[in-house]
Amino acid sequence: MSNDDLRRGSDDEAHTRPSERPNADSPVNALEFPEFGELPGFTPLPDLAPLPELAPLPDLDDLLAATPSPLTDEAGAAQADTEPSQNPTSPGDATVRAQAPIAWSQTGDASTEDLRADTPLPVYGLMPDEASVEEAAFSSNDTASPIVATASSQAHPEGDETSTALHAPGPESSRTRVDTTAVTRKPSVVMIALAGVAALSVGIILLAPGLFGSSSVPSSKPSANATAATSTQVREHAENLPPREPGYRGSATNTHSISPQWASGVATAWTLDLSLDMTQFGTQMFVDDRVLYIAGNDTIEGQRGSAVRILAYDLSGEEPTLLWDRIAPTKNSAVTTYTPAFVSNENQLFFHDLIIDKATGEQTQAPWGIEAPLAYADGILVTCTLPSTCNGWTGASGEWTNLWTTTTTSQTSYGWAYQGLGYAPAGTTISGSGALASFLVPSNYQEAPQIINIHTGETTTLPSPDHAGLGQYVEVATDGFVVIDVSKKQGLLTDSAGAHQSTFSIDQYQRLPAVSRDGNKPSTADITTFMTTKTANWATGTVGLVGEDDCSIQVTLTSDGSTHTTPVPGVLSTYMTSSCYFNPGEVRVSADGSVLYADTFTYQDERRYFIDTANGLAYTSNLLNLPKQTMWVFDDMLIGMTDGGVTAFVPASS
Repeated sequence: MSNDDLRRGSDDEAHTRPSERPNADSPVNALEFPEFGELPGFTPLPDLAPLPELAPLPDLDDLLAATPSPLTDEAGAAQADTEPSQNPTSPGDATVRAQAPIAWSQTGDASTEDLRADTPLPVYGLMPDEASVEEAAFSSNDTASPIVATASSQAHPEGDETSTALHAPGPESSRTRVDTTAVTRKPSVVMIALAGVAALSVGIILLAPGLFGSSSVPSSKPSANATAATSTQVREHAENLPPREPGYRGSATNTHSISPQWASGVATAWTLDLSLDMTQFGTQMFVDDRVLYIAGNDTIEGQRGSAVRILAYDLSGEEPTLLWDRIAPTKNSAVTTYTPAFVSNENQLFFHDLIIDKATGEQTQAPWGIEAPLAYADGILVTCTLPSTCNGWTGASGEWTNLWTTTTTSQTSYGWAYQGLGYAPAGTTISGSGALASFLVPSNYQEAPQIINIHTGETTTLPSPDHAGLGQYVEVATDGFVVIDVSKKQGLLTDSAGAHQSTFSIDQYQRLPAVSRDGNKPSTADITTFMTTKTANWATGTVGLVGEDDCSIQVTLTSDGSTHTTPVPGVLSTYMTSSCYFNPGEVRVSADGSVLYADTFTYQDERRYFIDTANGLAYTSNLLNLPKQTMWVFDDMLIGMTDGGVTAFVPASS
């Protein structure tokens, strides 16, 4: 028997089944069957003995009088309707009432056409429940936004002040008015039978758990679901490590490969809090040897316009040591983001229109104004500005002189943030040295790549593969430039002056492994070798996925060509495809191949991991995944910039 059958009366034509309706188009000679009670051999069932009368539930008015209720005027109106309904009700009405929603007070206007206003409040809605307060939020057709009411303001009928949440029944399944008199009706035979079956089932489960595969003794063979859950768990560090005290206690060296200690997991060494004035509009950071430079927006009291605050910290000690803290006015706000943000020479930093002394933090206003410094070599600083202008500057005795001004192709508004293939270190824009040193212009992708001789300002357009297609990238090498056309699967080499050298095929481009980004610069020959043989001679090694369906991580070391293979940890296998395609944001490997670091292992999973390749374990932490930008300082220190400051991460066993 369905709920619909319970809700309709015997004379309810609106709910007559289609098979019960007269069919005007039925054939005249259709067979007529006798009524069910007229069949031969039919004997009516004996009448069942009447059930005993149950004690009546408390009167609804008495209950409400003992307990002040936060119900709406609509509910109050419904409570006033205590006269028995003239419409017959069936035992299933209790089920319908349990589905009727409770309306919370929102306005003093009780006039509404919502049928819930005419529906008496079920007594079940007033009983305490284990649901949270949030589950007591109900929507109303009369208001634009719901109001959440808590039960903490309602006193318990017996004086208990313990807060209780009101249970929110499910959505109303019928618009039929339901009478509260049905609450006192006898339970049906069907309901009693169902209750008995449920009680019997519970008893069997409790007394004979072995029948259902459950036991208080752990099984030696976990279920498939349990195994999957265990394999996808990820921890911050290896088990059984002693508690780690805060601080950095490493060697403070950078050998261009990460420390094998990262195989133990990740820990936090320290956190450097920054002022809200610096962080609210974004903060830039730059690492030079052991020193961290941080630049952010600030203000100078009594002065109008923008200002930049720059701090310098020595990171080689147990905690960062402040070297200096300076604030200076700027014409080019620190809020402006451009890549690279900092340019450096031996003694100076260039940040927007400021020239900063590394030793003292003394700042000098630069003559190039709103132009962005992009490169420095041979005593020449290159600055550029939109839409298509670059300048060369030379400095002597604190004075900077314009050397040349050049018009270029249209430039991007963000610099080199999204260009190149990432083989050269971030911020690499100059190739060659001496008279042939050239700077790669940050051209828009629609434009042909262009370079500028930093000594003369002369521009040269780099040659492109024949019938150039979509997806062109330019990689800056130590001795020239490599132009890659992904769609045509072709690569082209030039020297640092832009002269064509050779062309090669890159048929396996989509299957190339990721290169460990150690901070070393490749030559054009290094890049060509890698794109044709998968050997990265300038890096510690490469990381790729091998196999079909069941992917494995393979680390190949450049030093001896050895490989280290481990199954993809369960937490990382969620997004693996049958092709085992691998294109992470960044990877680094240790010199012995025992551990690798991956930032954005797959584009669906943007978290950062340290992976123990010997044991197939992955480690990460919530703090490790908070920074918007990260930088490697030492083999055993990674720092990240968050909205609140800088955090240093170190191996858990250090």
